[in-house]
Amino acid sequence: MCGIVGHIAEGAPADRPFVERALATLAHRGPDGHATWVATDGRACLGHGRLAIIDLTAGAAQPMLDETGQVALVFNGEIYNYLELRDVLRAQGHRFHTASDGEVLLRSYLQWGSACLERLNGMFAFAVWDGRVQRLFAARDRFGEKPFYYRNSATGFRFASEIKALLTDPGTPSRADERAVVRYLALAQVDGEPTTFFQDIRQLPPGHWLTVAAGRVEIQRYWELKAEPTPAGNDDDHVASFRDLFLDSVRLRLRSDVAVGTGLSGGLDSSSVVGAVRALRAPDAPVQATFSARFREGNTDEGPFIDAVVARGGVRPHHVFLQAEELPGELDRLVWHQDEPFVSLSMYAQFKVMELARTAGVTVLLDGQGADEFLAGYHPPAFGGRLASLARQGRLAALLAETAAYGRRHGRPWRAARFLLGSMIPLGIWTTLKAREEGAGALLRPGLFEQHRDSLIPDDRSPYSSPLKRALHQQLTRTSLPSLLRFGDRNSMTFSRETRLPFLDHRLVEMAMRLPESLMVS
Repeated sequence: MCGIVGHIAEGAPADRPFVERALATLAHRGPDGHATWVATDGRACLGHGRLAIIDLTAGAAQPMLDETGQVALVFNGEIYNYLELRDVLRAQGHRFHTASDGEVLLRSYLQWGSACLERLNGMFAFAVWDGRVQRLFAARDRFGEKPFYYRNSATGFRFASEIKALLTDPGTPSRADERAVVRYLALAQVDGEPTTFFQDIRQLPPGHWLTVAAGRVEIQRYWELKAEPTPAGNDDDHVASFRDLFLDSVRLRLRSDVAVGTGLSGGLDSSSVVGAVRALRAPDAPVQATFSARFREGNTDEGPFIDAVVARGGVRPHHVFLQAEELPGELDRLVWHQDEPFVSLSMYAQFKVMELARTAGVTVLLDGQGADEFLAGYHPPAFGGRLASLARQGRLAALLAETAAYGRRHGRPWRAARFLLGSMIPLGIWTTLKAREEGAGALLRPGLFEQHRDSLIPDDRSPYSSPLKRALHQQLTRTSLPSLLRFGDRNSMTFSRETRLPFLDHRLVEMAMRLPESLMVS
């Protein structure tokens, strides 16, 4: 986990002072050293701030060069299957000088070019200056766990891990993108778009790569979810396959040369991660450290669920009790690290958990983020989508039965009907209703929402015909997950911690999205 910066110049030497300033701004992302590199012809300058996780030696530092000195890499994230890839590359004749995943990534690019992305299991944002063809190649992981922001202008292409780093360039104006402001105030939505709150700064979408050559930027998608048939087998077979793949995802994400702990919220997602780590750890391994946010108020505290997991044994729990009176003194710091607005303060709990992990000396935390988005963990889209699917199939008896069952469990049968109605409203109407619900009219100048209304309606190009899976796809790609990943990246990096998300292994998500709906909502 690190901070990356770069400048590819047009008609002038690369701006090394900018790269140095930007790196200083990102010092929290890379406390274990920083370095810059300038290409022989002066056209490219790359910078890297290091948080050492795998191969702690100086040889694994970046920017990392190939033997010719013409190809240079800066990389933020982790390639979890680097050991397997290293074996494949050795068989192809590559020689390795470090034990780092960064060198595996560099040699993967040298061997396969852009096709290397298909082989990577990880979270990453990286850039490679290829002096052999005078081109920058950059890519972002499938779900966007790691950030990549950029600005292309007459003075060249600049990129960085955070927006604030790009703003250290005096030529980058700090002006708001009107559409992003309207989307935030009218729909309470942030992220999920290539645009940002800054008019001149964009982000590389998840699952995409870009190239910069001769001043021209080209962007291409390399991965997306596809609607595929349910694999053969019964429910027990599907559950067993999911369990095996989940355990393998956790196994890969335990690879580290520093201490690894686990976030524990008390939910099924993080509790499953804790249980998987306990099952996979060697008998002589250090006891698993867990980190939890607690509340003094009983109606918001998940302590009983956390305690139930801890009671199973094999963990060393750490807790932080959130204090409302502490928030005003930390709000400026929270806002500065996030760069863009957020819609609630729920992410403050994660902020404090990362601070707790730093105090305990644990650098890497596995977390359950992402499970709700593709396993139907949120009631409105989950039950609304499920009921809409039953209605579309004409299965009225099942529709009534599931509505009644929801009412028995939650005491609010009318909410199930509301979820159903919400999932069947066309997106254009939903956008208008949502804007009114958020009270946007009182915050926006007259006519501004109407001016941008059409551009705010999501481009619903979901590959799924099922209303439930369409809703889950929307959460994964546009609404819920993109914002949560930004919050998680910035919160962890504030304290120089790394979070790893086993549920976002692309193999697991692809498999789950092929499963019968009855295994997601019942």
